[in-house]
Parts: sequence; structure tokens; C-alpha cells
Amino acid sequence: MPFYEGKRANFYTIIIEGEELPEGDKFLSNERVNTNSHFNKLKQVFFNLLNRFGARQQFFKDEGLAGDMVNAFYVRRGNLRWYCLRWSEQMVIFGNGGVKTVRATQDDPYLKNCEYSLRWIDKCLTIALKEGKISVSGDGKLSGDLRFNKEDYINL
Repeated sequence: MPFYEGKRANFYTIIIEGEELPEGDKFLSNERVNTNSHFNKLKQVFFNLLNRFGARQQFFKDEGLAGDMVNAFYVRRGNLRWYCLRWSEQMVIFGNGGVKTVRATQDDPYLKNCEYSLRWIDKCLTIALKEGKISVSGDGKLSGDLRFNKEDYINL
């Protein structure tokens, strides 16, 4: 679902069936996140990406598997990780995230779940694109059926 639209990029987020709050909003409203000393800087960079820079690779860290789009949006020397699918400089799909206090994401069950849920979404998007169910415009706008249910994508 659309999250934020800017001059240089379009940001989307995910809402999980049965949940009220989209994943991006969960991240922003997480008390441990928004009281973190790096939160204001992360927010500032987030809005600069939308309107000034676009979603340049330098603001993202590869987190998923080789060939997927799973990244973490972060500020250098900060411990906040906002997991996302960085599609291009024009489009990012934000999931959830949190404060990283461990060396590896896999060592924190909460952060691991945030990252792994995006791996599943990445696979769903790849299949939906190949099957023509969704499309992405040159300026980073998603269109088509953006609902992915477990029954259709169970074997991913």
C-alpha cells in the first residue's frame, strides 16, 4: 500500500492480513525505535530520500539473499534497522524493523522475523511481476493486484 510519495521516490509499506497497522507504521510507532538517539536522523534521511536524493544505495545495506531486494535502511553508526525491499532509486517497500543490539540479525528473533517476512514478499512480487499481475512504472509506481495470500504463494 502507498506509504509516502515524493518528488524523487515513492515509498510503500505492507499490511499483513488481520493486522490493523501497516508494517511501516509499526516501525515508526515502536517506542524503542522512536526514543532511540538515531531516530530523528533516520527520519530526516527518510524524507530527504523522498524529495531530494531518491533511494540511493548508500543509505541501504544488503540484508537478504543474493539476488533479492531485501535491505535495511539505516544511518551510519546507528543501531536502527528498518527492513525494506529497495526496488530502485524511485521505489522502496518498507516493512518493520527495530533496534539492533546483536552482531547478526539472525541472533534477534524479532529482527529475523522482520527480515524473513520481506524475503517472502520479495518472492511474491517477483512471481506476480513475471505473471503480469503487477507492474512497476519508470517513476517507481506499483499497480495491479498487490494482495498476496498464503494460499497462492504457499510453496515459496
